[in-house]
Parts: sequence; structure tokens; C-alpha cells
Amino acid sequence: MTEEPMHETIRSLYQGIFETGAWQRSLAALCHASASTNASLVVRDRAQDRVAITHAVSYIPEAMDAYTAYYYQFDPSRPFADRLGVGDWYIDHRDVSEDVMRASPFYGEFLRGLDVSSVMSCLIDRHPAYEVYLTLQRPLDGEGYAEEDARALDWAIPHLREAVAMRERMQELAGRSRLSEGVLDRLPFGVVIFDAGGKPLLANLSGEPWVRRLMPVATVGPGDNAPLHGNGNGGADGWRFSRPFAEVMRAVSAPGALQPAQGIQATGADGRAAQIVILALTPSAQGMPGMESQTVLVAIHDHQGTPRAMPALLRELYSLTPAETRLAALLTQGVGLPDACAQLGIKRETSRTQLKSIFSKTRTGTQAQLAHLLTRLSMLLSEPARY
Repeated sequence: MTEEPMHETIRSLYQGIFETGAWQRSLAALCHASASTNASLVVRDRAQDRVAITHAVSYIPEAMDAYTAYYYQFDPSRPFADRLGVGDWYIDHRDVSEDVMRASPFYGEFLRGLDVSSVMSCLIDRHPAYEVYLTLQRPLDGEGYAEEDARALDWAIPHLREAVAMRERMQELAGRSRLSEGVLDRLPFGVVIFDAGGKPLLANLSGEPWVRRLMPVATVGPGDNAPLHGNGNGGADGWRFSRPFAEVMRAVSAPGALQPAQGIQATGADGRAAQIVILALTPSAQGMPGMESQTVLVAIHDHQGTPRAMPALLRELYSLTPAETRLAALLTQGVGLPDACAQLGIKRETSRTQLKSIFSKTRTGTQAQLAHLLTRLSMLLSEPARY
């Protein structure tokens, strides 16, 4: 085998970890190297004894449907699957007699209809639930596969195994990343991560509008390396901060060791209040150019009121009545009992009776305990703020 097909096979395998379609180029190179007309990566479900093609050259969907629906039961390679070790080859002209091949509908009807005469497969990897195979096929006018054909491709199997494992790992990480993003976006408070220079690295839905409020310079453009600077005690959208955010960023990013968390009170133009907590996630590296990898986590709690789902949850969990739910919600928001009575239009004695019932049902004894319980539930239920 010449070096070019080998290089193309290996290069495309590892490109395929990130690039959709690259494995087809790799399989095409293996086809060329082995005088094959078809090549595919096949996954066999061990529990269900079913197969599926993940990547293929000359893939014909109708043929695969016919194979899985009918001809799979006649495939003479099936008894050999469990006997193969990882890296072992199944070669039909070696492992199955000519008489069986001539009499089998798999060869006589199915493969001949695809202009195929011979099949060779290698077990790439085996897991408890599934197996991965490389399968090659030769045309009717080609010679049947032999031992030397398998040996000539042995060099490719470790690369295939490594590429498949890395691709699975990347897919797992991508799935976890999507899950993490979904969880972050469901948080009822804002989350933003900055690097030490003030560049935003990550923000959830509730945190996105706070990026330009906290660090306007960060929105200049990707890759901008402007030094940290703030905008006095104010941010965008009319928000005012108790301390300049850039000043706090510099304090928590001081080199040498992790610094204590710091906080900022923020007030919007409409009077809405928010609490901002800033803390460093990693210590910066001193005296090592290019290694200043410190990141800073910013959490913003901007109270959005009682979640719409709260009444239903309190009814399901604690059997609170609608009147008790309304009173509990007001008390949780910091409204005193007299003011709550005025807002709800109820007598003081009625509010005391309802509060006593609320305490009994929620197993709390004070308004502070009740507020703590309902606040925790609110954080689970609140929808992310959308600005």
C-alpha cells in the first residue's frame, strides 16, 4: 500500500472527530487501498442483535433497510461475531465455505443485487452494550478477500479504534455541555464569567444583559485586549452600582492567591434592586507570561417577584389554600403582616389564623423560617430573566 492512502486514511479519521463527513474520506481511502467498492462502520446492538451503519461509502438506504428487515437473519457472518476478539477479522472466503455462500440468500439474492461478491469485517471495539465493526465489500468482478488483504489493513485498526473512542468522548462532552448550558439558562439568577482582563467568557440568559452593564468595554469586539476600566459607579440601562465593577474585578483578581468574594449593590432606573457577588475561580500565575488564566465568576440576583408556578407547588407540597398562598407570598417578599392584611383586604385576626395554618402545614415556626423555605422554592421555579 502506498503512503498517500495511509496518510489520507489517518488524517481523515482524526479530522472526523470534529468534522462531519471526514470519516467518509477515510473509508474511501481504505476502499481504494483494498480494491473494495463499499466500506462502512457498523454498530451492532448486542442486546437486541441489531445493526446500524454510522458512516459509509456507497451507502444505499434501501439496501440497508432490506438487510435489517429480512436478510440479516441469513447473514453467515453472524455466528462469528461473538467469537471475534478486538482487532480480529472475519473473511467470508476463509471462514465460510463456498457451498454455504452459494446457497445463502444473503449472497445469492442480496449481495448479488448490489453487485457485491465478498465481505470482510474487523471488530474495531467491543463494549458491554454494543460493538463497532469496519466492513468492506468487493464487486462481483473482483477476487474474494483473503488473509493477506486483512493483514494489509491491520495498521488502520488502532487508528480507527482511537478515532471512534475520541469521537464518542467528544459527543459525550458536547452532550454534557448542552446539558450544562440548559441548566445555567434555567437558573433564576445571572451568571457571567470574565477573564482577568474583563473579557466575557460565558453568560447564561439572565446574565447576558449584565455583561454590558458591568463591563461596557467588554462589548467592543471579540479578542479586544483593552485594559479594565469602569464607568464610574454606573452601568448601562441606568443602573447604578455601590462600587465601580472594574475596581472590584481588580481586587478579586489580585495575583498570588485566591481573594475573598466581594459584593456590589445595584439599583436600576426603575428602582429595582440587584445584588452582585464577584469571586475569583482560579489563582493567576505570577511571573509567567501567557499563563494569566484567572477567571472571575459574577452572580447577579435580580428579584423578579413570586414565580407563577409557586401557588400550584405550594398546593401540591403543603396543601395551602389560595388565600394562604397569597399571604405567604407577600410575607416572603418582606411585606409585614399589617401591610399584607391591607393589600389582601383581610382582617388582622384572619391573617393570624391563616399564618398559623401556614406554619403548621409547612412545618415552620416563624416568618423568617417560612421566608427561607419559600425563597429556596422560588429559586428552583423562577424563569430566567429575559431582557
